[in-house]
Amino acid sequence: MKREELKAMGLTDEQVESVMAKNGAEVAALNTQITTLQSEKSQLENDKKVITKEKEDKEKAIADLQKNSISKDEYDKKIKEIEDNAKKENEDYIYNDLLNKGLDDAKVLKDKFTREAVISLINKDKDKTKISDDKKSLVGLKELIEGYKKEAPHFFEKKKASGYEPVDPDGNKGDEGDDISMAANFAKEANKSESQETKSQFFN
Repeated sequence: MKREELKAMGLTDEQVESVMAKNGAEVAALNTQITTLQSEKSQLENDKKVITKEKEDKEKAIADLQKNSISKDEYDKKIKEIEDNAKKENEDYIYNDLLNKGLDDAKVLKDKFTREAVISLINKDKDKTKISDDKKSLVGLKELIEGYKKEAPHFFEKKKASGYEPVDPDGNKGDEGDDISMAANFAKEANKSESQETKSQFFN
């Protein structure tokens, strides 16, 4: 309901603001619930995918053992490898999900290049972060981001008196073009650096 409609009903300005504040809080709570449910749904879908693949790989390993295509030792090694891969895939999903939530909470700009640049920085310091015991946050992420805010403030939304400046997820920031260019160049250089490191390791 809009302020004009409330005023037309005879409510005072103070009453209108009270109703709007309560309504805003309720909407925010509902949005939080929706986000949580969507996250849980995605987690369950990923769990199903990982478990299905693990089951199929184990069935194949058993079939190979029955046909004597592999030895018992090879079978045991294969089963451990399958279980380790499934565990890693699940942990990677949780880590990336928590990482993106952490970037949202820190008000990192949502355009592709900025996100790539910040994630590239975090990946270089990945040993400084870890999934919390309750799997609801990344320990150490907040400290890393605080450092990035000082070094590259243009990667973050600008706070205004009325709240944070809205950000177009497609990257259209109007007069913020220079900041986007800086983020884009930073991401390209970071990716270029990682690519060169990979090539160096390959040829060595």
